[in-house]
Amino acid sequence: MKLYLLAVAAALPGIAAAPDLMKGNTFGNPKAPLLIEVFSDFECPACKYMHDKEVPQIMKDFVDKGKAYMIYRYDPLQMHQHSRQAAELVCAAAQFGKYVQASNALFTNQETWSKDGRVAETLDAVLTPVERKKVRASLKDPAVQTEITHDMEEATALQVPGTPTLLITYRTSRYPLSGPGVMQYELVKGFLESLLAK
Repeated sequence: MKLYLLAVAAALPGIAAAPDLMKGNTFGNPKAPLLIEVFSDFECPACKYMHDKEVPQIMKDFVDKGKAYMIYRYDPLQMHQHSRQAAELVCAAAQFGKYVQASNALFTNQETWSKDGRVAETLDAVLTPVERKKVRASLKDPAVQTEITHDMEEATALQVPGTPTLLITYRTSRYPLSGPGVMQYELVKGFLESLLAK
């Protein structure tokens, strides 16, 4: 099982994770040895697959066991008509502790809202009337736009090749995992375990 099967798994030495203001889209212990940043787009079918199949296993095997800290990074692609709106709504919901419910709702119903554009209505199904008002008001909060812009700029600066991409930080090195390899959990797991064994 070669590391290069994961696509661009080359180290980027000397780049540490930038501290930023995130709310609701982080999981685990920030002091865990591994940092896993998930660059994802809510309208991307491969991101849906990762959200549904891979992320739960990473959470169970690494985040829940204190081995990794996970950050979801908003990386809406221009090629997807509704992905920026989806990111804004989820980021706004995250301000009120509803990231998981919002992201699950959008990924579960991705095929529908990506065609009809009813992103807000899809999210409304998992929010109370009071929460809906809070989310709509929060869309105007500069913090929401700042967080999404920050994540997109980080993706550009680090030359993240597309979505989904896992950016793994261990000590002072970063390793981007992208392409078909990230859809094979055993390869991802093996790579993470190899870093922890160093």
